[in-house]
Amino acid sequence: MNSYSAPLPWQTQQWQQLYRCHQEGRLAHALLLVGQAGVGKTLFAANFAKTLLCKQAVDQIACGRCRDCVWVAAGTHPDLCLLATEKASQGIKIDQVRAVIEKLNHTSQAAYKIIVINPADSLLLAASHALLKSLEEPSERTLFILLTEKIERLLPTLRSRCQVIRFTPPEKSLATAWLAQQLPASTPVDKLYHLSAGAPLLALTYAQQNYYLFYTDLLASLSQLLNQELDPIHCAAHYVKTDAQQLLSTLLNVVSELLKCQLLSGYTAIEGVLAHLATCLSTDFLLQYFDDVMALQAHTAKITLNLPLMLEDLFSRWAIQGKLC
Repeated sequence: MNSYSAPLPWQTQQWQQLYRCHQEGRLAHALLLVGQAGVGKTLFAANFAKTLLCKQAVDQIACGRCRDCVWVAAGTHPDLCLLATEKASQGIKIDQVRAVIEKLNHTSQAAYKIIVINPADSLLLAASHALLKSLEEPSERTLFILLTEKIERLLPTLRSRCQVIRFTPPEKSLATAWLAQQLPASTPVDKLYHLSAGAPLLALTYAQQNYYLFYTDLLASLSQLLNQELDPIHCAAHYVKTDAQQLLSTLLNVVSELLKCQLLSGYTAIEGVLAHLATCLSTDFLLQYFDDVMALQAHTAKITLNLPLMLEDLFSRWAIQGKLC
């Protein structure tokens, strides 16, 4: 991902705004980058930090060749700290924040000492309070870059100490044109754009994972379940080796499309079979199913569930709905 040119085409305004503040010596000591997954916040933060640390930047972009750029690329720059969860199921702990703050107290010759926190909404309460103290009394030439998809999960006092920079999905024409440059001509770019909710980097990941094929395969299985052409146990066995998070997120994608078919006048589904399925399922069932899958998604991020039993239950509920049609 870091091989893409910085900034990405839809990030030019945010980049120029912040770089101008840097040039004029009025860059905020804490930036909060907000936006959905896949719009390029992480890439923006990495490239902006690299550019600020580069002593030979050209046209507002890091040179990529100097000592500082080499250190950043190797992940060994002494003035750049990345703060993230140690495990996916855990938050960022106070000890991690304290260690980073201690590192900030060391002398440095760089223009900035930069701390990137991603995702910032994973900060545990004690860690948030420890960080807040540093934001209230920032060290000289220190820059915090916080990233989040869920700004509402941050402490209000934490949010108020940051300059909020929002990232929204680009226009479809811009996103699909960029994707077409990155992918083989045979790639279903429009469908990937749709499935990613307009997030180009997520669409790119989907393309690399052959996600569209997985999506249509699952959609066909759900249709067969509803038509009583497939047994839920056999269906569960077919997907038992699939990554649980990917399967659950795909189910959410399918259900979301079905709800749009039911509730949005004139909506055109990504696949024709969705329009048919939407006429066979009640809105109440879909809403409840969506909530239940969301809950399972949260649980599987924290604990290991019995995947075969979970899948049998999820698919059995589709088969039961087929009997009620």
